[in-house]
Amino acid sequence: MDHLTLLQNASILQITATLFILIFLAYLGGHRLREWVLLKFPDQVKTELGTINGTLLGLLGLLLVFTFGMANSRYDLRRDIIVEEANNIGTVILRCDLYPDSIKTILKDQLKEYVEARIKIFESKANFKEKLKYEQLSSEISGKVWNIISEDARVNAVMIRSSQMIPALNAMIDITTTRKALREATIPDSIMYFLFTLCLSSAFLLGYDNKRKIDWILLTGFALMFSLTILNIMDLDRPNTGLINNFLPNQKISELRKLF
Repeated sequence: MDHLTLLQNASILQITATLFILIFLAYLGGHRLREWVLLKFPDQVKTELGTINGTLLGLLGLLLVFTFGMANSRYDLRRDIIVEEANNIGTVILRCDLYPDSIKTILKDQLKEYVEARIKIFESKANFKEKLKYEQLSSEISGKVWNIISEDARVNAVMIRSSQMIPALNAMIDITTTRKALREATIPDSIMYFLFTLCLSSAFLLGYDNKRKIDWILLTGFALMFSLTILNIMDLDRPNTGLINNFLPNQKISELRKLF
């Protein structure tokens, strides 16, 4: 069943803005702490943190690459699976012509409803109650189509059309499970929270290691780049609910209406 975690339920723009502010504050906090320690304990701030900061930033960069690659690969898989589903449904619709008009008419009426239900799944966006409703509807319709095909295969010994239709229909039904699994396969929240923590820790230590006045332009660019990078990672990881979506691949399913 589809569900949203606390992190996934929050707007990515809100998360990005909050992260930007927190990175800013973490850097300022580190810098202010350095100044305070310098006043109170001038002999205890001689330690250079360049090596530690370099290691921490390297780890942060590695994690950003890892999470971005994970989100991007799953986005590509979701796009490909939607196109494959459109092809599978189109094959079933075309192979209805193998049946006599009495059966073909019923099959195409059912498949027309099925296509509309699959389109509604995408259009429901983040409304998971609506999404679940149309997934159940499409499952019921595909079950009816399967019963019609299997009954015809038992009654009429026409192996050519059965051997053509049954594998195509089976593929159409099976790919719905694959598509749902890919939609639910997002980056674990624990990795995202660790990424946030690493960003803030890096900002704090960089601020603490800064012995000069704060360069506000550099600080703003640092906070902005990290925030926007994480925004893109989270957007890629939210199918059909963010700024980056699978609108064009889903149009392939909408185009199946022309077959009716």
